[in-house]
Amino acid sequence: MRNKTYILFVCHDNAMYSQMAEAMVKLYRDDEICAFSAGLEPARKLDAKAIAFMDRLGYHDMGMHTTKSVNDVPDFNYDFVITIGVPAYVPVSADKRLEWRFGDIEDPDDVQLLRLRDKLLNKVLNLVISVAV
Repeated sequence: MRNKTYILFVCHDNAMYSQMAEAMVKLYRDDEICAFSAGLEPARKLDAKAIAFMDRLGYHDMGMHTTKSVNDVPDFNYDFVITIGVPAYVPVSADKRLEWRFGDIEDPDDVQLLRLRDKLLNKVLNLVISVAV
């Protein structure tokens, strides 16, 4: 039996939203939850705005994250697979699947990104509170 909850966040390119969700879990509940992130079609690098906006939240390791494909994350049964802005099914084994949508905003400005980050933070905090081990 595992002593942590395992969560995989997936977005299209793993350059912003799924990376920020992973970082939020690491910032607030790394002791009880093991978070990963991946993309369906990973970008070559993280979005600089994601790094800056997570830094403002107090997570200073975002610049060390790398983008990865769903094929690059550990292959085991996750407690949750959460898709962010992509179709709900991802070919990864999971007990529960959730789909989070925040609207389609291409190339958000700083104000829009801050709002999206805070909506994402609210969802992550609600999730980690509900799955406390």
